[in-house]
Amino acid sequence: MFRSLIAAIAALSFSTLALAPAAMADDHAYATPELAAAVEEGGTLVSAEILGMVCDFCAIAMTRTFGRRAEVAAVHIDLDDKTLQLVVREGQTLDDATITDLVRRSGYQLTGDIRRGDGA
Repeated sequence: MFRSLIAAIAALSFSTLALAPAAMADDHAYATPELAAAVEEGGTLVSAEILGMVCDFCAIAMTRTFGRRAEVAAVHIDLDDKTLQLVVREGQTLDDATITDLVRRSGYQLTGDIRRGDGA
């Protein structure tokens, strides 16, 4: 059973976190087509640097934490740059305090400011 669980998590990490070519929307390069599509639908890009993310399991934890939120349209974790990128759906909000708390509850901490829109 333990091997099955590890295999399932590994498969999820490769399918969810696979490197995708950057998509273009509004002359901005996005890490994944999902981020680009969510921004094209009117969402707001949010980006933050995270301390402590080092492996696929870290990325899976963060992706699940933010992906469960109704206001989040897309999530991407870049382990090389230690960044979280997400798109907040049009007409919805996800304030800095909530993002900070969700990162902390996932076992990590922010290393800088949370950037939104063009600054993300």
